[in-house]
Amino acid sequence: MVMQDKICLVTGASDGIGLITARELVRQGAEVVIHGRSADKGRHAVAEIERQTGKTVRFIQGDFASLGAVRDLARQVGDSVPRLDVLVNNAGRAASTVREVSQDGYEMIFAVNHLAPFLLTHLLLDKLKAAPTARVVNVASVAHKFKPLFDIDDLMSEKIKPINTYSRSKFANILFSDELARRLAGTAITSNALHPGTIRSNFGNEATVTRIFYKFAAPLLKTPEQGALTNIYLAASPEVEGRTGGYYADCKPAEPHPATRDVEIARRLWEKSERLVGI
Repeated sequence: MVMQDKICLVTGASDGIGLITARELVRQGAEVVIHGRSADKGRHAVAEIERQTGKTVRFIQGDFASLGAVRDLARQVGDSVPRLDVLVNNAGRAASTVREVSQDGYEMIFAVNHLAPFLLTHLLLDKLKAAPTARVVNVASVAHKFKPLFDIDDLMSEKIKPINTYSRSKFANILFSDELARRLAGTAITSNALHPGTIRSNFGNEATVTRIFYKFAAPLLKTPEQGALTNIYLAASPEVEGRTGGYYADCKPAEPHPATRDVEIARRLWEKSERLVGI
């Protein structure tokens, strides 16, 4: 099996494409740790994966709205595995019409979708470096192309409507993924971002506007199984072994917005993010 003896962490894996990603990596032979915000959903996900695969998986609970919880997640993962072959940064929060702040006082969607995986990846770098080869898979979205585009001087999105903060966070995901690839050049760790497609799942249920959209558009949307395919491809396929700094959709290279390739903006986001998370 392709993933035999590989150790993987999939965040946001208690349902949706994260759950499918984790299940399929287990089926391919990997030892998988899954993360989610809800302990109850996590237990259900573990039971489902174990029932369908006959293999054991471990769940670690953590709310990405808290950087302290992210640090605790990293500690628990670090204490339980000798290395990490794959990190799938899948957890995220959908668009909202209401501006909220995280437990650390940051705009909620930016905090959950960018700062949390940024910090988690940093904290797990030693475990990734301990693997013969390792992959970081960052789940972004085509929504990064929606206006208004990313503003490095307004990371908390105080100048735009709350509904647009999701697009900003997904833009940040690609900037981070590319900058991580550059900073890890010469190592055995790759970093790639992806657009999974618009998925028929529970994602977006927190906000009325997105809940209504997902309800009525459901017949036109991808199933979680279809949406997870690019996650799984970047995590496991031999075709992308050693490839880094890419953006993918439907299991093939795609073109992100040209502004995501701005090296200076990516560097500034990295440095500002370090200060925000206390690295």
